[in-house]
Amino acid sequence: MATLAPYSDPHDLASGSAAPPPRAPGGLPGLGHLIPLLRDPLAFIESLAGVGGVARVQLGPRSVYVVTAPALVHELLVSHAHDAPRGAVQQTLRDAFGDGLLMSEGAAHRNRRRSMQSAFTKGRTAAYMPVIQEVVRERSSRWGDGRPVDVAKEMNHLALDVVTRTLFGARLDDGLAAAFHRALPDLVKGQIFHSLYPHPSFARLPLPVNRRFDEAVRVINQVVDRAVGEPAPGGDDTLLALLRSATDPATGEPLTEDDVRSEAITMFGAGTETASTTMTWLLHELVRHPDVLARVVAELDGHLGDPAGAAADVLTPETFEHLPYTRDTLRELLRLHTPNAFLMRTAAKDLALGAYRIPAGSELLFSLTALHRHPAFFPDPHTFDPDRWSADERSCGAARRAAMPFGAGKHKCVGEDLAWAEIGVLAATLLRAYRLVPVPGSAAREVVWTTVQAQGLTVRFAPRTAPEETR
Repeated sequence: MATLAPYSDPHDLASGSAAPPPRAPGGLPGLGHLIPLLRDPLAFIESLAGVGGVARVQLGPRSVYVVTAPALVHELLVSHAHDAPRGAVQQTLRDAFGDGLLMSEGAAHRNRRRSMQSAFTKGRTAAYMPVIQEVVRERSSRWGDGRPVDVAKEMNHLALDVVTRTLFGARLDDGLAAAFHRALPDLVKGQIFHSLYPHPSFARLPLPVNRRFDEAVRVINQVVDRAVGEPAPGGDDTLLALLRSATDPATGEPLTEDDVRSEAITMFGAGTETASTTMTWLLHELVRHPDVLARVVAELDGHLGDPAGAAADVLTPETFEHLPYTRDTLRELLRLHTPNAFLMRTAAKDLALGAYRIPAGSELLFSLTALHRHPAFFPDPHTFDPDRWSADERSCGAARRAAMPFGAGKHKCVGEDLAWAEIGVLAATLLRAYRLVPVPGSAAREVVWTTVQAQGLTVRFAPRTAPEETR
């Protein structure tokens, strides 16, 4: 990502000396800002952009510094990457699943990332695309009978199929897949609650949310053990095979089976939750914006030809170089609906973040979703407008530099290319085969946990080869 210009706004200090960030207005004795954060997390975090580039909030007895400016988030993730390790949210996962790529820090993270990188090269991504297309066709073949489809549920199943087949060369039976989908929400909710507890000992109390979290950890371990333990028909081309043949760059030692399991869990969680959420939001926006849908379909047909021949389409990374409006639509999707609701870091030492002084030991929180709705960088930020990306650099350069849906720095998502391929293949394959028929009164609503989930959307899928009146 391009370097961002230094952040400035009227609330920041004009002098060169760092000072404490301003405190967010409001708050209640003993609770601080916990109620608005729980009531509407994104709206609350978005509102803090008016306080300053960093704002201090109280979560009960805890002070948390919320970073609201793109340049300061970039500075935190890149310039201070070694001085601000990941915080309480990731620690919960580390305690449950071990020191995988998503949870590790320092040399352990650097070495593990090197071991993982070979599974996510552009060449590997190109090889995964036919498998993704096959999964989309198999799953969607069940949707074209005219019934309303629960989009979030089906995208969850589709994303899990993609992960197991592209990265592990495996297929989960329906029982295990259903168990995984039931467990994932309880894992996510427990992760959030654990990160907000005033003391880690609260996670050991026999609270319902803790019991459900522990059961979710057990189930997800069981699912991953099945996928990792069975011989993969994909042979040497799977992530699993690559991990088992990889060696630690520092020691030359192979990864242990516990290491392999930790990475498998990372890929299952990240590759399912964020991907399914993004794909659900895509269909939500296309149904709500028939003009955008029509332009995307026309571009796909114009480049790929008659949709009646869609079964012969072979999608490659180069395909999308010829689909500029489709690319802008996906870029706008990831701006408005960045999957990660919020992330945390901990200051390992005193930090100067822009014009602000952050004391050692402080917790920092930022939301990529809220960042991408910052009105100073994205005018009319809640409007879905793919055309905002087609302007020249002078018109939308600030937006391009402020957008970081996959993060930045050493913790930037290792699977970025695969994520782009997955949503691109989904869009091209589905829209070539089906018309999206809105169900009256149905729309996705934001439900915020660690991801900004889309719940409540139902759509009918009408085969494009069928007469128009079948809608």
